[in-house]
Amino acid sequence: MSAEISKDDPRPESEQAAGILRQEILRGGIKPGAHVGSVRDLATRFKISGMTVQRALAILREDGLILTTSRGSYARDPQEATEDSGANAGVDLPEVLRQLEHLTSQVSELRGRVEALESRSVPGGA
Repeated sequence: MSAEISKDDPRPESEQAAGILRQEILRGGIKPGAHVGSVRDLATRFKISGMTVQRALAILREDGLILTTSRGSYARDPQEATEDSGANAGVDLPEVLRQLEHLTSQVSELRGRVEALESRSVPGGA
């Protein structure tokens, strides 16, 4: 399992680590019920901070691919994870991201208009 975090990848390191672990779980490199690794071990493996590892594990928990207990994080059966992920069913993530990008550009445009209006206003309200 030699996948590494890339400084050239625009994604946050936590997303990269989560992606690597996700592939290992989905491909069977990490079997259901197997320990994913301690935060310290994963931080050493990926050369990232423990906090970044915790964010990666949170992503996998949200995806239903791991279960975290007081003893660590364990891989879940990907089939069960798919069945349990009804909370995101029907969400078209690429479409949501497109809409978010559109809204961001609209906000930016409005900010520019407000700044232009403010620069034209005469001090003292004359």
